[in-house]
Amino acid sequence: MRNTVLCYSLIVLLAACNSPAPKPNEDTVVNADFKHLEIDLESLLQEGKLPKDTLITITYDHFFKQKKRFKAYPLVAILKPLLAQIKDTSNLRITFTCIDGYAPNMNLSKVMEHEGYLAVQDLDQPEGKDWADSLANKFRPYYLVWQGIGKTDETFAWPYGLAEIRIASFIYDFADAYPLHDKAAQKGFALYQLHCMKCHSINRVGGVMGPEFNYPKSITTYWEKEDIWNFLRNPQSYRYSAKMPALPNLPKGEFEEIYTYLLAMQGKKPQE
Repeated sequence: MRNTVLCYSLIVLLAACNSPAPKPNEDTVVNADFKHLEIDLESLLQEGKLPKDTLITITYDHFFKQKKRFKAYPLVAILKPLLAQIKDTSNLRITFTCIDGYAPNMNLSKVMEHEGYLAVQDLDQPEGKDWADSLANKFRPYYLVWQGIGKTDETFAWPYGLAEIRIASFIYDFADAYPLHDKAAQKGFALYQLHCMKCHSINRVGGVMGPEFNYPKSITTYWEKEDIWNFLRNPQSYRYSAKMPALPNLPKGEFEEIYTYLLAMQGKKPQE
């Protein structure tokens, strides 16, 4: 029998209210209170609020690139009681913040419609170990995994070192990064959100693993367009020991949309 794995608390920042979408040509000022909750998953387990001994098999794990087995907590079972405190859960985003600054986000509705799990132990490891020695410090406290996601589906986040979950309206969390009055740039925003925002913030919205791309200066003012394109395809050709993974499969057309978005954001800065 395996040893009991040390469980950690999970920080959840929960929007107490939703804000209506702004009207065209209307400045967005959003007031929302957040509840700061610290959830002890082990206590929920003992109280019978979570299923015991959830052992799962992921057919294809997007980090390990193979079939994997984990001890885990079902994400939906954790979130449902919390979401019951919100009258309208439509148009909400959920951001997964990790200890290293990685912060991917997804539509809450998509999260709730799929089988996500907070993994706490790799069951392929030897007796008494939760993770491989080389990964333990990176993967604790939680690693988010998904059942039934295809190899090529990049729309699901697989963050490790997950420590905080934030649930808020799109307008509340992303207003400073969204080109509200520029429809041509909105497609680029969606692509930036998918490919870049998890590591690179715009106007301080997004992850902090990599540099900010718009505040106080836009990357488009000090990097040539072609250099940005070549860098993301092969970062190591520009910087020795660059940590950014290459994106060789990003279509040039999608890059053009992202660049249009970056240009549009040059004149939009966050309110101090």
